[in-house]
Amino acid sequence: LHTLLPYTTLFRSVKVIYSGSYVEVVDESARIDSIPNWFQGLYVNIAENLLYTRSTGDCSSKRGTKGKEDTKIAVTQIREGNTEIENITWGRLRSEVAVLTSAMRTHGVKKGDRIAIVASNSLDTLKVFLATTALGCIFSSSSTDMGVKGVLDRLIQIKPTVVQHSRY
Repeated sequence: LHTLLPYTTLFRSVKVIYSGSYVEVVDESARIDSIPNWFQGLYVNIAENLLYTRSTGDCSSKRGTKGKEDTKIAVTQIREGNTEIENITWGRLRSEVAVLTSAMRTHGVKKGDRIAIVASNSLDTLKVFLATTALGCIFSSSSTDMGVKGVLDRLIQIKPTVVQHSRY
């Protein structure tokens, strides 16, 4: 147990939003060639942790927005060649991700599905990533500069439930 204390301390100090509880950090008796579960019994969503903070002074892992208030800038998107510069607030980002998440859910997307996007590094790609992970899905992206064959090879390999494309 003493060897795992740093992991427990780190988990508690990072203030991760989570649900559930754990008894042990990891099964130390697991074979070296196995992939053991860490913090078994806890559920953590990366999108939730990126879009929100844990409420101050709350050990129950409630969502908060301290430091990520609706009017504060979350992301600045700068298109190639500085053609477009746009600041996106936390409120707008959360709202647009929620709309996309809801649309995916309405179209039958569920936990474990694979979602692919063919796009550049952009706000649209970030929103698809966040919506995908909010649903517990697997995210994959391909850049258009991979060429048609490269993109198709990737899509055939992962067999996505949804393929999203960006307007950029």
